[in-house]
Amino acid sequence: MNPEESKEATRPREEPHPFPGRPDRKRRTGSRFLLAVALAGCVIGAVFAGARISDFLCDIAGITSTWVRLAGKVAVIAILLPAWFYLVERLFLSRSSRFRRNP
Repeated sequence: MNPEESKEATRPREEPHPFPGRPDRKRRTGSRFLLAVALAGCVIGAVFAGARISDFLCDIAGITSTWVRLAGKVAVIAILLPAWFYLVERLFLSRSSRFRRNP
């Protein structure tokens, strides 16, 4: 072994960075869990709000048919789910871009 190889062998190895190419970027703790909780809240909120809004509109219109009321609930929930998912996605994207600008 020559002196060059012995220096290489004693040099400590660097730990791989979690984000290759961006050494200044740090991982946010709990982001995935927070997103999962927010999306689950969207589903629960859309179901409850959709049912309430649909019942309110059917009461105002004087609709008493069970099938029409049920179809109205399904329609309102189908409208609210993507809308709320979109809002949560926008919130998390703005949160992550804000983090990138101010490390």
